[in-house]
Amino acid sequence: MTVRGAIAVAAACVVGLAGVALAQRPVPRPPVARPGSRDTLVTRARGDTAKTRKDSVTAADTAVKATLVEPDSVMRRLMGLPGYDSRVYQGEMITFDALTRGICLARSAQIASGDSLLVKSESICSSGTGNKIRIGSDTTKGRNIIRLPGQAPIFGSAGVYDIGGRRATITEVRTSVEQGGETLQIRGEKGVAVLPPRDSNTVAPRDSAERAQRDSAESGRNATFYVRNGTITACSDSIPDYFFKAGEIKKTGSFVVARPVVLYIGDVPVMWLPFLFQDVRGGRHSGILAPNVGVSDIVRNSPSYRRSVEGLGYYVALSDYVDAQAYLDWRSSAGEADLGDPGFTRYNGEIRYNWLERYLTGRLAVSQTTQGDSKNTAISLDHSQDFTRNSHLRASYNYVTNTFLQRQTSVNPLQVSSTIHSSANYDQKIGSFSFQLGGAQTQYPGRTQIERSLPTFNMSTSPIDVGSWLVWTPTLSYQSSQSLHIDQPSNLNVFLRQATTPAGVDTIVGDTLRRNDYRSALSLGSPIQIFGYQLGNQLNITSRLTDFPQLENVTDVRTGVVTPRIFASTYETSIDWTPSFTLPPLARNNFNLTPQLSLQNAAPGAFAIRNHRTNGEWVYQSKRPTFGLSASPTLFGLFGGFGPFTRIRHSITPVISFTYSPDAQRLVSDEFIAAIGGTRFNTATQQPGAYLPALAQEAVTFQLSTNVEGKTRSPNDSNPEAGDKVKLLSVNFSSLSYDFERARATGSRIRGLTTDAFSYTLRSDLLPNFDLGVDYSLFQGSTATDSAQFKPFRTGITANFSFSNTANPFAIFERLFGKAVPIDQPNNNTANPPPDDRYERQVASQPVAGRSAARAAFQPTTIQGWQASFAFTAQRQRPVQGPNVIAFDATVRCAQFSAPRYKPLYDQCVQDALLHPSVDNSISSGLPGSTVISTPNTTGLATNLSFNLTEHWAATYNTNYDFERHNFATQVVSLQRDLHDWRAIFAFTQGANGAFAFNFLVSLKAEPELKFDYHKATYRGTEF
Repeated sequence: MTVRGAIAVAAACVVGLAGVALAQRPVPRPPVARPGSRDTLVTRARGDTAKTRKDSVTAADTAVKATLVEPDSVMRRLMGLPGYDSRVYQGEMITFDALTRGICLARSAQIASGDSLLVKSESICSSGTGNKIRIGSDTTKGRNIIRLPGQAPIFGSAGVYDIGGRRATITEVRTSVEQGGETLQIRGEKGVAVLPPRDSNTVAPRDSAERAQRDSAESGRNATFYVRNGTITACSDSIPDYFFKAGEIKKTGSFVVARPVVLYIGDVPVMWLPFLFQDVRGGRHSGILAPNVGVSDIVRNSPSYRRSVEGLGYYVALSDYVDAQAYLDWRSSAGEADLGDPGFTRYNGEIRYNWLERYLTGRLAVSQTTQGDSKNTAISLDHSQDFTRNSHLRASYNYVTNTFLQRQTSVNPLQVSSTIHSSANYDQKIGSFSFQLGGAQTQYPGRTQIERSLPTFNMSTSPIDVGSWLVWTPTLSYQSSQSLHIDQPSNLNVFLRQATTPAGVDTIVGDTLRRNDYRSALSLGSPIQIFGYQLGNQLNITSRLTDFPQLENVTDVRTGVVTPRIFASTYETSIDWTPSFTLPPLARNNFNLTPQLSLQNAAPGAFAIRNHRTNGEWVYQSKRPTFGLSASPTLFGLFGGFGPFTRIRHSITPVISFTYSPDAQRLVSDEFIAAIGGTRFNTATQQPGAYLPALAQEAVTFQLSTNVEGKTRSPNDSNPEAGDKVKLLSVNFSSLSYDFERARATGSRIRGLTTDAFSYTLRSDLLPNFDLGVDYSLFQGSTATDSAQFKPFRTGITANFSFSNTANPFAIFERLFGKAVPIDQPNNNTANPPPDDRYERQVASQPVAGRSAARAAFQPTTIQGWQASFAFTAQRQRPVQGPNVIAFDATVRCAQFSAPRYKPLYDQCVQDALLHPSVDNSISSGLPGSTVISTPNTTGLATNLSFNLTEHWAATYNTNYDFERHNFATQVVSLQRDLHDWRAIFAFTQGANGAFAFNFLVSLKAEPELKFDYHKATYRGTEF
């Protein structure tokens, strides 16, 4: 008997009823579970997982969903009977064999449980006996579908579905699994899908809707899929570039397991694995971290090889907002306690949190490194929180207990060359007032000195309108800073004691007193604007304490006799009040004439001072009026064009000012001059004379800047004025001051020049991002004395130059001469900072603990085209002599490692000292006659190259060459190749501590933990 399409709905109802009749097997009803016994957190988590999978269903999945005919009221009542399991059979055509009682469904035949599809095929047949149903035939190859709720469909050929065992077997199967943003394609000769048995402890559902929801949840969690003689790949090509071939594959709701496995690249087998395990759960979940360990670390290939294991640990997803991990890093010592590389063990722990609804994110990492008898504890904390719209907290804390060991056990050049920096800042805005409270700390690699700025407080306001004619803008700031455990040499090498080196050797060291330096500064500003005129008031209070003995040369104010004195400590407290007046311009014309009126201190320094040279007594000076007039005209000329330029414009902008102050010799006492280290002694007459800074002033200050610009021809002839402007050359000079009174008093014209430093800078758009600066010291000695000699001395050169495939001289000239090239701003450093700036910021923000601080391959940044930047710096100090001058000597600082057996440590110590020669004078009071450190010259070239030769090749090269020592301080060479489904990275790194490493990594994009990782590091010629 055959029923055709005209009565398809009636056939569906009959088939549905037959299905219910076949499936009516009573299910034992268990005791009713107590309310609240279900774990709501687990239910919610599972529901979220199901929802996520449902949202990720592709268009192909949508096409295989069940399309069941809506049952009538009788069918709904039968299907909703409690204690029974219902299953729906549907098809466009049904065939019944009266002899065998067999039934066949054809044309889009389906088997469904509730609204969840189980099987879809061109034909589904039952023999009439038993619980097995035949699915499809050889003619329906690849068109049969088995759908497990919550999972991707399984396509295949002919198969069998066992109703009682809830088991479907199908041949020539193919399916997919979503994992980490990739889709794993699974194929095989034969596949078996098994639904979990009914849970006898589950309360029987009351209706079909609840039954369908329960079936979907149970099947999605516990359904299992088996494949025999199958393949796994993430390559989407019709002929995959690679695949894993396995004898058996098992897919559950959370995992894919295969055994044994052979990796094929193309058709060539390249690797055999005993098994392959893949966690396909979405989101974060706990598990074992994949360690970095190679075959050579298990079977050592030479007696000197250092075994290395990194990242051996466990990851825990504590909640939706918090996770943690703990892991171990270990390096061997090659069977012997080599001082240059004795190996180490590092224990690491890290916890991270990210609560977006609370605007809270951060991490805390701690590591403990042990190397022989030396230990180092490193702590890294990053915390960011927004309390309100106007209240924010940002904190970044990095601290190590042993900077020498931290530097020695690192091969990352960024960590080796960077300072260990910490900072915290809290800002709050209340009405017109803004408050900032914070602090910062800096440690230096290989040194004990710590620079700390804590606390810092700033208050600022927007203009407060007290009245229509009165505007008040107060400001307040306070800063306290400390330099602790100062390791710079002093001029008192008389304190000796017995000590022990880090290598455990007894030695005698000098200058062992604890040296600390403390500073604080309070600033209060109260500018007032009255009827449009600005009246400024600034109060500054500063204090400083250098807490250790020092030798200073004290010059007598009257006789000029220099007396060396040793002070147990040096200190100073100063109070200064600075009023200022802003007068309206005389005339707004081309000269921009502006008058000036101010009250200035008669002598350099603050208004009131007390220090160790005044025995703690306050000394004062007076203020004197200063009158001035300044002009800043702009002079320019237009010239005819040539070549690509229609016109040339040359502009000169001088700034000329004249200031006059009356004589203030009587306003400055000898006590005050002695407090600031000055003298009235005239070296020409050998008699007391005038104090030069307190003389009457008739000074002229001159500053100059000039620009040469060219306007290019417009491509539109109808509008020739629309051409671009190109800055051909820009030169800026620093200001120079000349005092006529000073020249008359000293009897020397050149001594009228009171500026002791001069500099200039050059820029040009013809050389993109080109910047050249040169600094000079003009006088040997202080310009406040008549003994200073005019001897210009170059102290520094800085040059930066960066270019790329779109911003380079050739591209600029091509655009000038009419070729269509992309228009970029060649000197737009703000929007696109040169790579060396990004590198410097990266150096300054290196964490000292956690996974982000672990050693890894340097992956180059993929760019379009190429980029190159160069930064040249040369700094040198004017030669100084005297008993208070300390010549910096790295060999003296590292004398404790001078024994031959400690040569690796000695060489590293010397290199560290030369890289950080302590150019600051934080150990001295800063007064004339105090300690001066003579530092060595530094000349270096930093280079950063990034290029993308082809679509799949990217490379980066960073280096810093030291011209003084003729070696490379740091080098990073990395090369990346995109191999379609694979990624290959080659990297060579060399740090400033002499350590260098080679990395070779080939990893699968779909499975990053499946990789070929070769890592070999060397420290001072010793492998580890």
